[in-house]
Amino acid sequence: MKKKKKISSKGKSKKNTKAKYKKRNKHSLLIFIILIVVLFTLAYAAFYYYQKHKYVFELFDGVNVELNTEVNSADYIKKIENATVTYNSVDTSTIGDKKIEYIVKDKLFKKEHKYYLTIKVTDDTAPVIEGKDSVTIYKNSKIDLNSYIKVSDNYDKDLNITHEGEVDTSKNGTYKVKYTVTDSSGNSSTKTITFTVKDKPIYEPVTLENGTVGTTSKGYKIENKNGATYINGIIIANKSYPLSSNYGNGLTKEVNNAFNEMKAAAASVGIDLYIGSGFRSYNTQKSIYNSYVKRDGKSKADTYSARPGYSEHQTGLAMDICSHNLEKSCVNSRFNNTEPANWLSQNAHLYGFILRYPSGKTGETGYIYESWHYRYVGKELATILYNGGNWITLENYLGITSKYAD
Repeated sequence: MKKKKKISSKGKSKKNTKAKYKKRNKHSLLIFIILIVVLFTLAYAAFYYYQKHKYVFELFDGVNVELNTEVNSADYIKKIENATVTYNSVDTSTIGDKKIEYIVKDKLFKKEHKYYLTIKVTDDTAPVIEGKDSVTIYKNSKIDLNSYIKVSDNYDKDLNITHEGEVDTSKNGTYKVKYTVTDSSGNSSTKTITFTVKDKPIYEPVTLENGTVGTTSKGYKIENKNGATYINGIIIANKSYPLSSNYGNGLTKEVNNAFNEMKAAAASVGIDLYIGSGFRSYNTQKSIYNSYVKRDGKSKADTYSARPGYSEHQTGLAMDICSHNLEKSCVNSRFNNTEPANWLSQNAHLYGFILRYPSGKTGETGYIYESWHYRYVGKELATILYNGGNWITLENYLGITSKYAD
């Protein structure tokens, strides 16, 4: 039987120390690993938290807007997370580059960050040219070609206006003028107007606008109402005061009644009166006047015939009176100094009529003596104007003229 080898105390101690050291190393490694895991976990958690809560702010690029476009700065934010933002507004009333400043405050670190976006304001709208496509002007008129158009633009006040073509007003004809308007952004528009040059007509239709237009030399108010001129409440139609071309539709009921009363009075003394010419429309007077101009010329026709729109007959208050007692004496000088003419001159005022164009008063009325032309004004005024047989004209009474403008 073998004997066991006896281990010395020194060897035994060394062996225990080594075991303890090995055990301690394992424990330290475990602690280190645990620390690494903890640190990694904390780092990952921090990274995850940061990623989840970090701010994000993105803007769109290359923003162009048209002049005067309403801009909302918030519309250009592409993305925003975990932050608040403030920004300025943009004035787009002028062209050029405009800058928006965005101040972004992140919620995590409470820090402010600045971002900038450039808005390019452009003008792509062409100027507007307004005006008639065709214009008629009279021969020898002085004209300003630019006065026939009106231009406007959404930005420029001082626009460049040019035109091609001219109008020779010394001779009749048709001319074309092309207008070009350009703004400072290079936008342009064109418009062509056709001008027709012709002889000035003897007359033109008139349309009167309602309203007071002045006072006479004697202080009477002049006002336009419903297509006629009223002075001191009296309708006036002479060479100075026209009627609208569509005015009138016949003799008034009051005038017809007054004439019938006067006709009956004249018949009682053997005078048979009738209306040779009563109401005349604008077109009827136009035909009559043109025939006189063709026969006698404009200057002479103007002494005894009214241009269309200027005739008292269109008022429905005037008439040319004739008599069956006379032959070939209706609406002409043969009526002068006849018994019917004298009776009318002495009695017409009693029924509200006045001799409208008395002898020797051409300078006031604008017309030669017409013994047959009477106008209804009412009995009170007619008696005043009768003046004991020395007729006062409406022109003299009201303080007005009777002269054509040309």
